[in-house]
Amino acid sequence: MTKKIGLYAGSFDPITNGHLDIIQRSSQLFDELIVLIAINTAKKHLFSEQERLTLVTKAMSGIDNIRVDILRDGLVANYAKEQGVTSMVRGVRNTTDFDYEFTIASANRTQNPELETVVLYSSDAYRYLSSSIIKEIAYYHGDISTMVPENVNQAMQQKYQK
Repeated sequence: MTKKIGLYAGSFDPITNGHLDIIQRSSQLFDELIVLIAINTAKKHLFSEQERLTLVTKAMSGIDNIRVDILRDGLVANYAKEQGVTSMVRGVRNTTDFDYEFTIASANRTQNPELETVVLYSSDAYRYLSSSIIKEIAYYHGDISTMVPENVNQAMQQKYQK
């Protein structure tokens, strides 16, 4: 039987409780789940690649079948092929996300025709969360403790100290 390997890619700047929910739920669907910190050239990052790797790894402690990696160069679809990934996992909060993810899934299939995309709908409790909103609230010293893992909350407080 072929090992089922899932891939959940994102910038995770920062990782949110919504991301963790998708990770926990999708880890039950695969023998192994790779959480890939991908570089989005259109985004300005708050945390460095190494900081994100540390934050994501610590936030996911206790989930046994997960490995965290960084994609520093190249396409996610090519990385998936190299790693023997059977499915991409994507979280969808709303129709805007759905349209975007549909487009990305189609583009990924042009690069890796064997790559399936599995869409998980966000849990209601996390549907409003985005890394951008969290960074804005944290910047103005708002309470993000229910939105991110505790290690991320502490790291963001340090980034935005005045």
